[in-house]
Amino acid sequence: MKTYLFIIFIGFTASASAQQIALTSQYLFNEMLVNPGATGAKDYIPIQLNYRKQWVNYPGSPTTQSASCHAMLSDEMAIGGLFFNDVAGPSRRTGFDFNTAYHLKLDSRRTHQIGFGLGISLTQHMIDVNQLTTYLPEDPAVLRGFNNQLVPDANVGVYYHYKNRGYAGISAHNLVQLKRDLYDYNIPFTNPLVRTYYLLAGYNFVLNERFLLKTSTLAQMIETTNFQVDGSLILEYKRVFWMGTSYRHKDAIVAMIGGQIGPMRIGYSYDYTLSDIGDYSSGSHEVFLEYQVFSRLNRRSKTPWLKRNRIYSPRY
Repeated sequence: MKTYLFIIFIGFTASASAQQIALTSQYLFNEMLVNPGATGAKDYIPIQLNYRKQWVNYPGSPTTQSASCHAMLSDEMAIGGLFFNDVAGPSRRTGFDFNTAYHLKLDSRRTHQIGFGLGISLTQHMIDVNQLTTYLPEDPAVLRGFNNQLVPDANVGVYYHYKNRGYAGISAHNLVQLKRDLYDYNIPFTNPLVRTYYLLAGYNFVLNERFLLKTSTLAQMIETTNFQVDGSLILEYKRVFWMGTSYRHKDAIVAMIGGQIGPMRIGYSYDYTLSDIGDYSSGSHEVFLEYQVFSRLNRRSKTPWLKRNRIYSPRY
């Protein structure tokens, strides 16, 4: 539907909002999405696809697709990449993040490690003029076209992890805030992305041989004083099936479910919207699919399904 006023869209993109970086409810299954220091922190190579449809039935609601992968290159160095495509109304933000991390061992058994991560991002901002309706027919401000420049930026993070049990990290995105005239107007509109800070922490409690309780918290703040915090609880059965819930302050209650068979892991979440926009939408849906491949070159770390004549049993 062509229900978008061009001037409203520009006002939206020129101001900062909590939706600048694509939202995800299942961040605890891929910490690298918010912290480049988590690159290579798994003892396997995670290849993950993610799809999120936010605020279903709301005109112009955000839709996000992403693909990511990261792995250790040696005992200390890791690399990773993230491709994303984020669409909201007539605007689209497509880009790629390249991350690298150095993992410092705090003990000889590698049970405690700190990852220092740095990421370089390239983002292209685009507008579908066919979805724009203006007061003036053939408005030259729209028909002039857009230069669709690639905007580079940088991300940084520090990530502590204890075995597969606990983790904590702090990170910052859009550090450079490079000024670019994105839309080639007489009155310039520069890159609207501003710095975003994340604080991530979680711990996995082993209840018994069958059940594992995962806890996680994510706090997000951007420099325009927008602040958001999530808290999640997930109960995992025999490390192959899980279900749980999450609360996003003043925004949504999230239900999550998923499972793992061999190297394949899949998860689904549904957000019940608590804000006023919930009166006009039927919630948000998100699904991810992950394939796990052996990654670490450390001989002490092997991926179970690559061991012949052995029973698959994930170890924590």
